[in-house]
Amino acid sequence: MNFQSHRANRALSGALIVSGGGRSRPQPIVGFGGGKGGGGGRSPRESPDSLHSTAFARIIDLVSEGEVYGPTHGLSGALRDVYLDGTPIANEDGSLNFQNVAVDFRTGTQTQDPLPGFPASENTTAANVELTAVTPWVRAFTNTQLSAIRLTLAVNGLSQANTTNGDITGYRVEYRIEVSTDGGAYQVALTSAFDGKTTQRYARSHRIDLPAARSGWSVRVVRVTANASSSTINDRTFVDAFTEVVDAKLRYPMSAVVGIKVDASQFQNIPTRAYDWKGRIIKVPSNYDADSRTYTGVWDGTFKLSWTDSPPWIFYDIVSNDRYGLGERIPAGWLDKWGLYQIARYCDELVPDGFGGQEPRFTCNVYLQTAADAYRVLQDLASTFRGIAYWASGSVFAVADMPGDPVYTFTSANVIDGRFNYVGSALNTRYTVALVSWNDLSDMGRQKVEYVEDRQALARYGLKQVEVSAFGCTSRGQANRVGKWLLLTSRMETRSLSFSVGLDACRVRPGSIIRVADQYLAGRRIGGRIRDATATVVTVDAELGVRPGDRLTVNLPSGVSETRIISTAVGQGLTADMTTFTVDSTELTADMVGLPGTVLILTVTAPFTEVPEAECVWTLESETLSVQRFRVLSVKRKDGLIAEISAIQHEPGKFDNVDFGTRLDPAPITVIPPGVQPPPSDVQITSYSVIDQSYASHTAVFSWK
Repeated sequence: MNFQSHRANRALSGALIVSGGGRSRPQPIVGFGGGKGGGGGRSPRESPDSLHSTAFARIIDLVSEGEVYGPTHGLSGALRDVYLDGTPIANEDGSLNFQNVAVDFRTGTQTQDPLPGFPASENTTAANVELTAVTPWVRAFTNTQLSAIRLTLAVNGLSQANTTNGDITGYRVEYRIEVSTDGGAYQVALTSAFDGKTTQRYARSHRIDLPAARSGWSVRVVRVTANASSSTINDRTFVDAFTEVVDAKLRYPMSAVVGIKVDASQFQNIPTRAYDWKGRIIKVPSNYDADSRTYTGVWDGTFKLSWTDSPPWIFYDIVSNDRYGLGERIPAGWLDKWGLYQIARYCDELVPDGFGGQEPRFTCNVYLQTAADAYRVLQDLASTFRGIAYWASGSVFAVADMPGDPVYTFTSANVIDGRFNYVGSALNTRYTVALVSWNDLSDMGRQKVEYVEDRQALARYGLKQVEVSAFGCTSRGQANRVGKWLLLTSRMETRSLSFSVGLDACRVRPGSIIRVADQYLAGRRIGGRIRDATATVVTVDAELGVRPGDRLTVNLPSGVSETRIISTAVGQGLTADMTTFTVDSTELTADMVGLPGTVLILTVTAPFTEVPEAECVWTLESETLSVQRFRVLSVKRKDGLIAEISAIQHEPGKFDNVDFGTRLDPAPITVIPPGVQPPPSDVQITSYSVIDQSYASHTAVFSWK
């Protein structure tokens, strides 16, 4: 989590400006010469400047809840990771862009030491208000914990010109500072003056100690000297800034803080700061190496502390942390860490970055600055790995749109009334162009927009643009993949499904991938219930056309769905199997199929892990016909033991297309001919003419595919 920017009016930020004052030096008396020869004219004289500012700004920034990793380039390169007004203090070669700058930081441990040189907590606010004799400057302070107020007053220049001889000398402007406590009368706290000459901006600060108060104070700055009405006098005065001071040498435990001291002469105002830091140190699996993004062996469920930008473990930290997360309401045991582990392994896989290199599939670099609705924050974090978060069965689950095996199979045989209800997506949601917003770390984390288009969809649907913000995304390659995934999903996954089931609904949950064998959409029977079975032989409840090599999927008694290859299909009057024979002492295996028959008994090449029972559901797939795949969106209980499952179409091939650009060939899910003739392609027209007995005959020939 990088590039945290701060401005001067943030909490725990402050500035201390110290300046020297002075008075104008005595000037020689100038008059007319007497005696012989009389006197002559002279040139006007200007007194030297007698007011000079020597100002420093001291700033403490609260960067993050601790403990954090700290500067990206480590302790030796810490100055490279601190930016003042958008410029790093140090360059890669070690040269400095600013002089007289000191930086110290604490990473936010429980026992960290106070920052040296910061005996108080200060918060500076710019005022930039001109102070006139007619209108005093007044400010109320309601924080009764304050020890003092520091006021910074300034003049842009201070001088007067003698209209008789043209000499330029100093000038004096008096002012006073008054304090009202708990609404009482104003008491004079300080009387002072700008007295001298300067042609440049000059600033000075006054610390005003505050008495005890119940409700607060009002501080008033009064200009005593009237404002000059002559253009020969330069005497404009300003209230530059005010600083709230709490005297305390604080450690700021569990808070990552940075202390900066800068020469104020290099800046017009207190500079904005930005830090290129690696953020929070959080819990990660004990077998995880965050630097190499690898997992070793089998995870035992324990954690260790490390910095990481892997999204699932940031999600885990937000849910389980009891200081800034949901840990006080959701114990760690209520969080599905095993599901997050599978998602994290997918996130940490390396994919092409689009520029000839590789990068993790998903990372998350985000700076959370304000309190927000917990559900919204969790959904935003889950979106970084194309996922959602939900509460079920007393636990918090996170699921992601990523490759996975179907966990259960539904057919007309185990669905109430055998009905599947389909709804197609609206045409205006089939986007063809995506504008993805992301944050560019090479440009101070500024937001950029990545343009992504689906040319195939553009040709079919025209321009349909969508704008999306990639939460926590700091990689252009990742932003591009977000756009590709969004466009491909809107084009390829257009069917939503709902159906009602009984206790079979207990086998699935949101995010699960399921098989759906709908004989009415497929055009023939491809699923049903088992009549009888052994570990390798299954008798189904219908006569089907089956070939060896087709795939049989069975819902086993434990609820697991397993798939096996069919080796032998025995039907009425036809046996088709895989036969081994010998030719010239060489053993060969061939499919002795002929034409498919109608069969009842199927033998598989490998035994199921448990023996299927009668009434278990089965489905059949071949090279020419596959069952549909859907991802479950919700499981809602209805009357009694009936539940309604809602799901969205799932296209397994889209993931490699998004990450690696592989070709996407959807599996066939029906043998029913399309109801609408597709438009012809490769249309060609040729013509010729024939003249017969002075009559010309013209013929055109059209051909197409």
